[in-house]
Amino acid sequence: MTARSDIRASQPRARRALAPSLFLLAGWLLGCPREPTPGAHAATTSPSAFVPDTSPIRSPDSSVRHAKTEEISTGRAPLRSECVGNACDSVTVTWLDPGYRFENRTARLVHIVIWFLADKDCARQRIELAPRSSSGWGNVGFCKPYHVSVDE
Repeated sequence: MTARSDIRASQPRARRALAPSLFLLAGWLLGCPREPTPGAHAATTSPSAFVPDTSPIRSPDSSVRHAKTEEISTGRAPLRSECVGNACDSVTVTWLDPGYRFENRTARLVHIVIWFLADKDCARQRIELAPRSSSGWGNVGFCKPYHVSVDE
């Protein structure tokens, strides 16, 4: 047996030894399953009622946060009053039932930061729209406000 065949023969064992570690790492990165937060208790309301969770979210880049009841909007396009930034009039948002279409009506690159509703959490989405272009997103809700800006 040559040295090359010894290496090939040992590869399946190395893969089998590495598989559980990769599985645990993937589970940790996806957030499943987690230990309950100390002091957290089950909601006493119906399962369909929204109960804000005040425990911290494990999001390395702060791209996910818990939603607050007053900031949630579903089933409609965002209002102009729910926009902040220097280019709110540059973008038209249309409700697609479900989903949103963002349309850049200017000749400049537009940056949008919106927090889409994901169960009881808000997940940040950054969108760049080229001049006079549009993009669609299939979400059913968002967390107010959203931010629109152009490069100065």
